[in-house]
Amino acid sequence: MNFTFLEVEDSCLLDKVFAFRYKILLEIYPEYIEASNFLDNKEFDKYDAYSAHFAAIDKEGEVCATVRLIHNSLLGYPTENGMRFDNSMFERDRLGEMSRIFVDAKYRNIQTTKKVIEEVKKFMYIKMMKLGIEYTYGSLEESFLRLLRIYKMNYAIIGEKQEHGSFGFRYPSVLYTKQLGVDNPQIIELLEAGREL
Repeated sequence: MNFTFLEVEDSCLLDKVFAFRYKILLEIYPEYIEASNFLDNKEFDKYDAYSAHFAAIDKEGEVCATVRLIHNSLLGYPTENGMRFDNSMFERDRLGEMSRIFVDAKYRNIQTTKKVIEEVKKFMYIKMMKLGIEYTYGSLEESFLRLLRIYKMNYAIIGEKQEHGSFGFRYPSVLYTKQLGVDNPQIIELLEAGREL
């Protein structure tokens, strides 16, 4: 699969991201979509205003994967607002949350998923370093937690497995930016070389 991974910086592409998220969530969490009454088949929430959005665009110009990085949120973060764990160890101005990591069903295979996660790691690490984010929450299903660890995104579990709203049972977790760099030294080399993404 050939795709371009980029930070979303215009409103038209962001609308496509929200439409893509709606499509994926309708497939995997239809009860959430049905209960939310979204307009125009676009999924978004209160945290999107505090997020940097990223997307993979395929050769047809369609969104085929997404991820967002919430930071400096005046509303808190989805994981801490919806789950029970001790969040006193994290400094607010160094905190973020990564979520809405979605890949289109037609591209969900080992090879393509690996390529998407490699791009996610690269872009997220560089963005987190630029923003001074030292730790990033995640509300993760056990199977996805294992998959991310295989791809060297070593989230640490910080609370008991518990139900998170309409999204089922998950673990509150955190990804340390420094550890992400240690586990993926090629990303640090890119940053130090000042390579443009």
